[in-house]
Amino acid sequence: MTNQPVRIEAIYRYPVKGLSPQQLARTSLSVAETLPADRIYAVENGPCGFDPAAPAYFPKQRFLMLMRNERLAALRSGYDEASHTLSIQWEGREAARGDLRTPEGRLAIEAFLRRFM
Repeated sequence: MTNQPVRIEAIYRYPVKGLSPQQLARTSLSVAETLPADRIYAVENGPCGFDPAAPAYFPKQRFLMLMRNERLAALRSGYDEASHTLSIQWEGREAARGDLRTPEGRLAIEAFLRRFM
């Protein structure tokens, strides 16, 4: 076995768990770390008791996910890391947009997903 250099052909992250992946042209990789901004957000599938002041692990079944919520595959999402803005496209049109750091932005996304799901 020879030591061949590793070459990554493509790399994707999922800023919001269960929504579209985002292909990255470049990123930093660190040993024992996740991709920057990968799964930094998730959408609760009903209240699960998440406390932003004391984040803790919850099983993925408590969140929207493609494996159980196949309808999500009809959506295309885009995420701007600098502004934390998520946009969701459905049927070729922008259906929702919001800054996920703000209550108003999260509400815009939640309202659409509530109607869509």
